[in-house]
Formats: sequence, C-alpha cells, structure tokens
Amino acid sequence: MRIVKYNNNNVFPSLINEFFNDDFGMNFLNRSHSVPSVNSLENNDSFEIDLAVPGMKKEDFTIELNDKVLIISSETSNTMENDKMRLNEFNFSSFQRSFRVPDSVDQDKIKANYKNGILKIKLPKRKESISKPNRVINIG
Repeated sequence: MRIVKYNNNNVFPSLINEFFNDDFGMNFLNRSHSVPSVNSLENNDSFEIDLAVPGMKKEDFTIELNDKVLIISSETSNTMENDKMRLNEFNFSSFQRSFRVPDSVDQDKIKANYKNGILKIKLPKRKESISKPNRVINIG
C-alpha cells in the first residue's frame, strides 16, 4: 500500500469565495496561492514525504495525524504595523496538504525534520509489515 494524497476540499465553492473576497476579484491575480510540491517515496521499512517549502522556519509548520490522515499546514504573515506606511504589499500565506496513512505505518514513530527548505516526514512501517527480501531456495 502506498501514501495517497487526500483531498477533502470542495474546490469550486472556495474558488468562488476567494474571487469575491477582495474587491470583487480585482486583487485575485496578484495574490500568491501556492501549494508546496511533494515527493513521496516508499522504502522497504518506511514511507517518506518531502515538501519543498524554502524560506520558512520549522516553527511555521503544523503536522497532525487525524484518523489515519496526515495533515501538514502552515500560516505565515509578513505584515508590519506602522502609522506612516502608505503601501503594504507584504502578504499572508497558508497551505494545507493531506495524505491518507496506510495501516502498515507505525503511527507512534512518525518523525519530521526541516532542513535546507525541505520538510521531510518519515513514516516507519510496523515490523510485521516489512517485507523480507527474496531468497533462492535450493532443491535438494
């Protein structure tokens, strides 16, 4: 079994809400709505999920496991409060990625690490679900 991207969002209504959120869509094209790219890998003893999220800090992320769904999210704001400021184009950004976790994963041993702009999440498999390498049996 493999890691599967999980999407429980209903895109169309949220797109409509976003369009009418700022001056009836006048600011829609200038906003940065990006979701980080993901690589998923299955090894013999674990799964790995890598997210490309450069320029962030590890404190910016929230990783939750909710009923066999791994939810990775972030919210950052780069605003500055100043009475003399006349234009503020710093923005607020957020994302959420969700993945269904297979039954073969040992959920208590999931670990995450952030280094050089890559958030790595390792999901170790339970010992009984690790497949043993093929071996040749000699005929006697």
